[in-house]
Amino acid sequence: MTLKPRTEEDYNVALSYRVLYEDEWLMAVEKPAPLPVHPGGRFLTKNLLSLLKKDFGGTLSIINRLDSETSGIVLVAKSSRSAGEFGKVFEFRKVFKEYEAILLGKPAEPTGVFDQALGFRQVERFRLRCYDPLGEQARTLYETISEWNDGDQIFSHVRVRPETGRMHQIRAHFALAGCPVAGDKIYIDSAVYTRYIEEGWCEEMLRVTKARRLLLHATRLEVIHPMTGDELCFKSELPQEWSSRRCL
Repeated sequence: MTLKPRTEEDYNVALSYRVLYEDEWLMAVEKPAPLPVHPGGRFLTKNLLSLLKKDFGGTLSIINRLDSETSGIVLVAKSSRSAGEFGKVFEFRKVFKEYEAILLGKPAEPTGVFDQALGFRQVERFRLRCYDPLGEQARTLYETISEWNDGDQIFSHVRVRPETGRMHQIRAHFALAGCPVAGDKIYIDSAVYTRYIEEGWCEEMLRVTKARRLLLHATRLEVIHPMTGDELCFKSELPQEWSSRRCL
């Protein structure tokens, strides 16, 4: 039996982004999940940047990237000049970022810091973050908001502040601590992620991932506007399904 190649029409994505702020240089957008940020692979039109260009036109570029299944605040530059200036702000870490996540299990301590350096390892077709003493410096602060049992599974709700901005940093640090982010198909079981990419979501995957999507949300971002000097603070409320635990 030959499987038909899958296209972006075969995958469920969320398209209802929301503009939180806009001036002549910048947009702050609340991204839903799952929705890729950039065009690529199968998602040439169903991605945040393509949707924004279709709706607003102009020269737009993403400043801070979120994974497809991470929801929350994304900054979008409206010109090449503002992209360069905001890029410097992020490069020199003059930005405050805060996330919330639901974990499978709980960290050893209710508050703490992860500072393992991160490298890459190849798993099938994908590159995953792993501990590497010669890798990139990465530092993640966290505090536990709550925890609960659901049958034999412990969940914990944490607030997270990454001081560096490495790819998959939050996801990798919690996975290394033995309490991966719920719904993280890659770091919980990469075989599930491979199947998800090839076939799409299947309800039986829920037995492993415990959530249908990655439960990671970018809730707060503070930055000094490099063009005006204004202090900007953007906030994004948690998705409604988190409060009712309908996501689990």
